Amino acid sequence: MKKITTLLVLLGACLVLDAQIVTSYEKPTHKELKKAVKTVLYKTSCYAEDRAERVEAMGVIQRQLNNFTTKDWAQYESLTDEKDIAAAEKTGAMYFYREAARKVLKEVKNTKVKQGSVVMWSLYNMGYIVKTPSHTFAMDLRHMHADEFAECLDFVMISHKHADHGAIREYKAFAAAGVPVYAGYMPKSMPEGLVWNFVEDGGEFQVGNISVKGKRVDHSYKGEGLKLVTAFEVDCGADAGNAVIFHSGDGRNYEQLEPEKPVDFFIFHVSVGLKIQQAIDKIKPQYAVFSHAWELGHQVEKWRWTIDDLVKKADAIEGFPSDRLIFPCWGEKIEYKRSL
Repeated sequence: MKKITTLLVLLGACLVLDAQIVTSYEKPTHKELKKAVKTVLYKTSCYAEDRAERVEAMGVIQRQLNNFTTKDWAQYESLTDEKDIAAAEKTGAMYFYREAARKVLKEVKNTKVKQGSVVMWSLYNMGYIVKTPSHTFAMDLRHMHADEFAECLDFVMISHKHADHGAIREYKAFAAAGVPVYAGYMPKSMPEGLVWNFVEDGGEFQVGNISVKGKRVDHSYKGEGLKLVTAFEVDCGADAGNAVIFHSGDGRNYEQLEPEKPVDFFIFHVSVGLKIQQAIDKIKPQYAVFSHAWELGHQVEKWRWTIDDLVKKADAIEGFPSDRLIFPCWGEKIEYKRSL
């Protein structure tokens, strides 16, 4: 009989009952933002005694992000000079973005994963970095500082070709670091030296003791039948307790989500048309990870879903333990142990 032991650190998903919808556009001061970022990244957890403080801090960050436009994001992403990038990250939304990345990078480098365990970090949007006792890999890594993370990775998976899940900056970083990419599409252009592995529908591949299966699924109703997304079922290996992560990218049709093994973490996009209740009922994961929040290349109040949006979706789920509905903010760490 399997015994599941978990250590969930700094997870906002446990705040379903206490969450509030944040619609204010009143910018916080940098002092307020800095305090909120520290609270979310380092000070609070999902435990009941921390809920009020955490929700308040998340609200401050949300107010800052409400004022960050797609134009602001485009301008930031166009920067190439390191001094200009650093200056842009001193205040505002990019301060949180950079601080979260620094935390993840430091922890990825310094965390020693125990036998039978797996550690996972939320970086940005649908981007997750996973570390086992023997390997470190990423799914849908999308970040200005992708080059810093690439140096830590053994391989990368990209669910589909939309730029909010991986684009030319990331391709260049992977090429420079010699990190192989696995995806169900071929980019129009690739940097020299990039090792790109095309994953067939239903195709499988192995990296060390990690085994992965890819399956094509629909992205949205408009593209129904095109199957633009590759959902990855990742068995993290015997030294990680064979924990299974099922990352469905922007998969829309729950009937197409068909992992073969019991799933520990089901990572999904909450607002692409996926019937979340049916998907969770079908997959029966240990944890349902609500994702695709705060994607800054998407317009505010249109396709940029907030943590509050994810909370509302989670609050509607029935018949599943509420403490296993999780939606980590940028920079958050999940430690998981699956033992016999």
